[in-house]
Amino acid sequence: MSQSKFSRLNTRKLFYGVILLLTAQITVAEPVHAEKIISVDSNATEILLALDIGSKIIAADITSEPLLTSQNVKQLGYHRALSAEAILSLQPDLIVGSDHTGPTSTVKAIQNAQINFIQLNSPQTIADLRSNIQHLAKALDREKTGQQLIDDIQRMETAINDHVKESNLKMMFLLDLNDRGLSQAGRDTVGHALINVLDGQNISEFNGYQSVSLESILAMNPDVILVGSRSNGAPDTEQLLSRHPLLKNTAAGQTRRIISIDASKLIAGLSISAVKKADQLAAIIYSSAR
Repeated sequence: MSQSKFSRLNTRKLFYGVILLLTAQITVAEPVHAEKIISVDSNATEILLALDIGSKIIAADITSEPLLTSQNVKQLGYHRALSAEAILSLQPDLIVGSDHTGPTSTVKAIQNAQINFIQLNSPQTIADLRSNIQHLAKALDREKTGQQLIDDIQRMETAINDHVKESNLKMMFLLDLNDRGLSQAGRDTVGHALINVLDGQNISEFNGYQSVSLESILAMNPDVILVGSRSNGAPDTEQLLSRHPLLKNTAAGQTRRIISIDASKLIAGLSISAVKKADQLAAIIYSSAR
C-alpha cells in the first residue's frame, strides 16, 4: 500500500471515529431549566432522583416504575418500544434515555421535534456510571449535587476493592425463571458488568443470556453463583436450592456462596443501586472466602 493511500485510509478512520464519538450521546449545549422531564431509562431515572430532580419527572418507561411509586407519573411502556406520539403529546422540556431507547423511528421523531434529548450510554463500568452522572448533572445545572453523588460512588468502589481478598474467583450470574429454568448471563450483560465490579471472572463464554442445565453448572463449578429474579424481588435461596439441589454440589454451594439478589435494577446497565448491591455482595463473598 502506498504512503498516500495509507494516510487517506487512516484519515478516513479518524473521521468516522470522531463521528461515532460525537453521536454516542446527544447532548445539550447549555444547562436545561426543565420543568417537565420524561425519563425512559431506569438508570437515568435513578440519577435524576439522586440529583433531587425527581419531582419534575412527568412520565417514564416501565423499568423506571418501581423507582417512582410515590409520584403520579404517566407510564410509557417498554423503553425499546416507545410511542413518539405518546411522548410528544406531553410536551416535555427534556427527554432522557439511553442507547437502548427505541424504536429508531421514535428517536428520529424526537430529534425532529427539536426537544432537548439526552441519550446516555448504558454503563458497563463504574467509570461509565460516573460519566453519566457528570453528564446529566452538568446538563441540568446540578453539578455540585452531581459531584457529591460521584464522591459517594467513589467511596463505594473503594469499599468494594477493600473487601476483595481473592482475585479472579470464578463467578456465574443466573436469572431464575421459575418454571422455565435458569438463564446464564454471558458477556455484554449487566450480570457480567456486576461480576467485573466484584473483581470476579465470568466463566460464561457467550454473549447475552442462554438457558443452562444443572449439569453444565456442575461442570463449570463456579466459586460464586449470583441468582436474580426480575420480578417479586430476590428469589429465596433455600427455595431455589430445594428446586435445584444439585447446586449444593458446586464450589459455590459448598462454601455457601450462592447468593440471591433483586435483578429488577439490573436491566439497562450498571446503576447506582447495582453499585450499592455490589458493595454488600463483596462483603458477603469475600468474608466467605477467608
